[in-house]
Amino acid sequence: MQTLDHVARLPGHDAATHKPVLRNKRLDRALTRVSDAPLRNGNQLTLLHNGSETYTDWLDAIGRAQHWVHLENYIFQDDGIGQRFAEALAERAAAGVRVRVLYDWFGSLDVSGAFWRKLRRSGVDVRAFNPLAVISPFDVIHRDHRKLLAVDGTYASIGGVCIADPWLDTSPVTGLPYRDTAVRVLGPALADIERAFADIWRHNGTPLPPDELVPLNSLSAAGDVLARVVVQEPERMRMLRVFQVMLAAVERRVWIADAYFLAAPILREALLAAARDGIDVRILLPSTNDLPLVGAMSRYGYQPLIEAGVQIWEYAGLMMHAKTTVADGWWSRVGSTNLNITGLQTNWEIDLIAEDQAFGAAMEKMYEHDLAHAREIRLSGKRRLRPRPIRPESRAERQARRHRSDSSVKASLAMARVGAAIQTAGSETLKNNDRTISAVAGAALVSLALLIARWPRLLAWPLALVSGLLGGVSLSRAIARSPNVARGFIHRRAGFRPEAWRLKRRRPRGRNRRLDIG
Repeated sequence: MQTLDHVARLPGHDAATHKPVLRNKRLDRALTRVSDAPLRNGNQLTLLHNGSETYTDWLDAIGRAQHWVHLENYIFQDDGIGQRFAEALAERAAAGVRVRVLYDWFGSLDVSGAFWRKLRRSGVDVRAFNPLAVISPFDVIHRDHRKLLAVDGTYASIGGVCIADPWLDTSPVTGLPYRDTAVRVLGPALADIERAFADIWRHNGTPLPPDELVPLNSLSAAGDVLARVVVQEPERMRMLRVFQVMLAAVERRVWIADAYFLAAPILREALLAAARDGIDVRILLPSTNDLPLVGAMSRYGYQPLIEAGVQIWEYAGLMMHAKTTVADGWWSRVGSTNLNITGLQTNWEIDLIAEDQAFGAAMEKMYEHDLAHAREIRLSGKRRLRPRPIRPESRAERQARRHRSDSSVKASLAMARVGAAIQTAGSETLKNNDRTISAVAGAALVSLALLIARWPRLLAWPLALVSGLLGGVSLSRAIARSPNVARGFIHRRAGFRPEAWRLKRRRPRGRNRRLDIG
């Protein structure tokens, strides 16, 4: 039982019990430490539903820009909505506004160079995040998965919405939209979002000029919402630690929406423990699966969760792409982080956490609306219980879900699910389901071994090629990082002058040169 020395009243009441909500000061400290994100008061937050609302809000903000526009997005396609954004950005650049765009190299892989060259000619400063480099090929797993817009130090927005036409699609059968969520942020937390953009921009070339850096604690209040901005970087796992603390502290309910849910074992165990303790745990996921095999593997994880009391639902529309959470009606999250290994460990992500009763009520209302258009998954079957939707999907709905989407969108979804599937395969909580996955993987490896035994050259040439590439890269990096060793080797060559060698060393050129960020 906690005393009033350890708690403070949070404005508002619990929507279910109508009792005042008590904020635990120890919980505040724990969340601040694990997230490395201070709690800031005086914010105004507005939920943006789906691509249509988000694009309208973003384009309006860009159109009002007077000083700068900072746009960062995993996918920026050269399609209908992409052209609208390109025109809006070019118009502001022509008006003298400093416009900066950072897109992810992998997420926008199929966008032609002509699109970016045209944008640059219009005055927009465009950079690609982490393009493939021979000297550091393994850094390619570190992707910029953020979706961020910041304007003039007065407006910011983050969420899960990419700049591509599929986010405007609706199902011709159900009329349901391609589902996603973003949030508009006004007030002191906006400075943290601007600072996050400045940090990642600096990793990709020349830093922002000083007058585009919004000082922390410099913005006046725009509302009364408490919020923190959690900036995820590779290997930091800040959101994973935040979820651990939140799931340990939740008292009544936690509702999650996620696009590619295949959680790390430690997060899955926390969900199981919360559900067994009587917490109302609900997870809303898409019924869309871009890769049937990976989709089937992801559903293997349903059974232990359902057995523990977790309610799992699948959205009946084209796609559930939102990354949101609401706990106990006052703790809410909107951002870009998927609850899998890529989102929690290898990507650059950004999420906003709000601690406010009114915003939490809006989040729960949105969640309940989505559940009204989703199918609950339950265990059923005569001989063996298996997770199945309570209402089977019609053939027309299945056909409608095969909506058009660009290849980069498909590739990004595949990358997220494959990475998450690999991580989940080692979880002890999957029990019998793990054995099934292991059996499939084992059979595949045995088949591959038999193939190689029968046709050894099938493996020899690719293995030699990969080994040679990796060996060359390793040697190059070792020599580059050890100038004394390189100098000693070269000095032994007759007639070599060290001064000339130093003069011939190549230096990166251009302000968009790539820097290692791993």
